[in-house]
Amino acid sequence: MNRLLWIRSEAFDHGVFNTSVRWTVPKVQDFLASFRETISAQSIARETWVEIATTRCKPTLSEAEATAYWHVFVVLQQAIFKQKVDGGLDFRVISLLLMCQVFSPHRVRTDQFAMSGEMWPGLERATAVSSPRHSPRGTSPRVGVSAQTSIQRGRDASTAMLAFVRQHVGYFLQVACASPTAEPAAVSSEEFDILGLLLCGDTAMQPSLKRLSDAIPDLASKKSMPFKEIKRMVDKLLVWNDEMYTSVEQSLGVQAPVEPGGTKVINVSGMQKTTWFQRPPNGDIDVLSITCCNECTIYVTGQARFCCVAGCHDCTIVVPAVAGLCTIHNCEKISIHVAAHCFKMENSIDSSAYLYCHIPPILTGDTRGIKLAPFNVLYSQIATALKNADMPLEREYVDVWAHPVCCTLGAPDETLGRSGNIDQPTNSTYHFVHPENFQPVVIPEQGRRGPQVPLCLPQVYDDAIKSREEEMRAFQRMMAEVSDESKRRRAHQAIQGHFREWLQATGKSRQLADLA
Repeated sequence: MNRLLWIRSEAFDHGVFNTSVRWTVPKVQDFLASFRETISAQSIARETWVEIATTRCKPTLSEAEATAYWHVFVVLQQAIFKQKVDGGLDFRVISLLLMCQVFSPHRVRTDQFAMSGEMWPGLERATAVSSPRHSPRGTSPRVGVSAQTSIQRGRDASTAMLAFVRQHVGYFLQVACASPTAEPAAVSSEEFDILGLLLCGDTAMQPSLKRLSDAIPDLASKKSMPFKEIKRMVDKLLVWNDEMYTSVEQSLGVQAPVEPGGTKVINVSGMQKTTWFQRPPNGDIDVLSITCCNECTIYVTGQARFCCVAGCHDCTIVVPAVAGLCTIHNCEKISIHVAAHCFKMENSIDSSAYLYCHIPPILTGDTRGIKLAPFNVLYSQIATALKNADMPLEREYVDVWAHPVCCTLGAPDETLGRSGNIDQPTNSTYHFVHPENFQPVVIPEQGRRGPQVPLCLPQVYDDAIKSREEEMRAFQRMMAEVSDESKRRRAHQAIQGHFREWLQATGKSRQLADLA
């Protein structure tokens, strides 16, 4: 059977993000050349990367930007190659992922909108200008993801990504060969395998080859082939993998059948005013994609390797464990509850993130009005999900969420990530949820709930939870002391009436009906 190559969409979905540098191929080449003038070592340590990238490279990065790139690049390599990065990063890996920055989803959407000649849909709403999902400013990073249907958006994004890789495959091969400014004579199989960060290959649309070079038998056997021949073969074999990265209707979040040992992908897209619950409620997910949902509550109960949330509005999204990267972009008024190795939020406003993470969260692009708080999910099976994702709740990481790497656009005073203030939120990018307003989120379960894994909270939040628990116990004792049956009945009726009013006012009654 003929072998195929396809793009790892997760490398672009999670590895490309908005910073102050508008990357182009010449800029990437200049940056890499100036970096190499300073150091020639193949393995680059974090401290070395940050020092050189912020002081000696052209263009220079801010400390926050350099740190954000490092964290994302390390986690991407670990999650894709499933190998822990000890010590430093291969400079070719850094070069490849920097070259990916030339691809700009924002520019793609802007160009598509400019060519469409259609009325901007967000103009129909009074709040359109302030939203990153409906901005009429084509030069702003807040270009509306919802300007198209989720299906058309997916097709356009995949087409643009495929065209970009085809156009730039020569540059990717050059940096993999440590020759960013000139074409090498030949490409070795080891150098081609570095492209496994961006490409995958096999005879079927499920990855099973250990090395990318195995997708080209001549290269695997000869160990080296001419550069131009490799470039021609990649262009011939490259396709979009619609089985893994589907752009067709998945409006109900229906999971396609997966072959044993195959990659498990779940797409939840285009849902409106409903509740989605993962069924079956466990198992590994390789790629989780939640896009263009409005006024929804989404419960994911298994663990994922990658999670991407894009173009959602007024949604509550609960994901117990993400082993690699969780990326939120172009969202508005969402509440995300996740334990993720690395969390990144881009071009999103007026949203809340309840986090447990091993790496400081990354806030980038046009992101503002973000509320940060510790992870607050209660679920009897969460220990299994966290263990499978290698994300056990440990005190060592209890407050990592509170120290974000902040490299948002147009806010130079916040570039190094000032601490958010609980009582006086003067930081326009983010502030913290006050402990008095902090509440746990419970994932619904059938039957009796098993033992709960205790939340891993900073002391001030833990004290606030215990204080409310004591208030509830005191109220229950007071009710138990009411001896008059008629008074007890009237009290229960009043409580139930207020509870029903609260269900209606908050929209929780619809969620209960959906779950039933």
